[in-house]
Amino acid sequence: MTPSLKLALIHFNIQHKEAARNRENLLSLVAEAASNGAELVAAPEMSISGYTFDSRKDILPHVESQSGPTLTALAEAARTFGIYVCIGMAEIDSHTRILYNSAFALDPEGRIRCRYRKINAEGRWASPGDPKQDNTFETPWGRVGMLICSDSYHALMPRVTALRGANLLLVLANWPPIGLNPREIWRARALENGYYVAGCNRTGTDLTMDCREAPSFACDAFGNPLLDKTVPDSGVLYLQLPLDDAGRLDGKTREACMADRRIAYYRDCCLNLKWTEDMTDFLKLPSPGALNVYCVAPHEKEHPVDALARHLDTAPHARNGLYLLPAHFYPDAKLESLSTIAAERQIHIAVRNSDDPDHTCHLFDLAGKARRFPLPSWPFDGDDGFQQVDVGPARLLFTPFAAMHHPEPAIAAAKLGCDIAISLEDHFTPEDRLLAGVRTIENLAMVVCAKNDAGIWFPPEGHQRWEETAASPGEVGCYVLDTHKTRRKRFQDLIDFEKLLEPNGVISITSPEIEKRPLNTPS
Repeated sequence: MTPSLKLALIHFNIQHKEAARNRENLLSLVAEAASNGAELVAAPEMSISGYTFDSRKDILPHVESQSGPTLTALAEAARTFGIYVCIGMAEIDSHTRILYNSAFALDPEGRIRCRYRKINAEGRWASPGDPKQDNTFETPWGRVGMLICSDSYHALMPRVTALRGANLLLVLANWPPIGLNPREIWRARALENGYYVAGCNRTGTDLTMDCREAPSFACDAFGNPLLDKTVPDSGVLYLQLPLDDAGRLDGKTREACMADRRIAYYRDCCLNLKWTEDMTDFLKLPSPGALNVYCVAPHEKEHPVDALARHLDTAPHARNGLYLLPAHFYPDAKLESLSTIAAERQIHIAVRNSDDPDHTCHLFDLAGKARRFPLPSWPFDGDDGFQQVDVGPARLLFTPFAAMHHPEPAIAAAKLGCDIAISLEDHFTPEDRLLAGVRTIENLAMVVCAKNDAGIWFPPEGHQRWEETAASPGEVGCYVLDTHKTRRKRFQDLIDFEKLLEPNGVISITSPEIEKRPLNTPS
């Protein structure tokens, strides 16, 4: 029989401001999970107090220190059943009296193995945690990482967790079923980091949230769903994670993902743009405005140039618009045709010649003149990096989409002022489509144009999902890119940049010594 780790997610109906009742119910569910063979049990964010509070004064009666009744009782349960227990709760630091939205991991001896304090802390009462805090802990099955709810929304926190050696990411959440779908975020985090992801969500209603349809979700290191469930009241959700012959979670996929990184191309991730109100002037970007962007997806066996000509003959088009064609073989005759089309129609055209060893991009201007630059396959081995080009009111980034399997290039490009990242590909997968949408969270639009599929994605407003325009084979997708909007960028910079950008940052942990901490000792 293949060895496995039995993981239990407590999908918990948290009662607002009813700590004693929540604690009693939670302990009962932990016991139920253990009796059913669970070895690692997780409970959601803010499991004891409920989530919504107006002020420090409002939540103060409902916070606990590490030596409080909840962790004391859970430590006893962990010892009794011989299990690991993870919980999210409102914490008060017994020394400073600072309040945090925290997560704790207890081992089978009842000792705290990890304390993680949420970075995207609630502004009305909580302090953000230290970005350099270690959010991982070692188990017999491998290293496990913890994040709290919206900390998984920002890609660099899950990435640093992978660099710390985690092969399983637990996300303790209060994520209501509105706006962004957490399933998409958590799948993307698995795909880009090569580890298991399990999101332990809540159910029931809070003071301002209805979470009765909120999902708990888990997927493997390739984004394949393992669990996707909602329940109207408290329940325990189980899943089996396969282990190797040594009884460990797969770490090879994560290590391969980390080895694919090229940090020389995204050290700009750590630029501080916090005080930059006008990115146009500060970075000397083109004056903002509207740019019509078109993705041409040809029919099967139709040359992209012929598909473009067919579209221009049958559909209206905008002068000065940018037309993107997929990677393909573009002989000299086809390139000459594109030059003529660009000049006659007064449009910009970009293509990528896949028959060229350098995968040369040709960007035709309104006069039909082509700017040529190589766009080698990822990972880059030489000195050539990402190509930034200004077209009309937009700064463009041309990049192979394989580079965008990682979050850092998108963030670095956004901090350099890019409005839109463009990938001209031969083929595009459903997983690529998901990652393209998620990359827009990093403050830039995305375009992928391939022979089998094409799409344009625009950054989300607030906590809503990104905008998406698709083009199937034989179609042309169009989006009006307003660079007034893409210049308004906000970055989550509470990141352990030293870990993110350290040389040879791939971590392989096989048999570490486990530090054991008393219950009342900070991790």
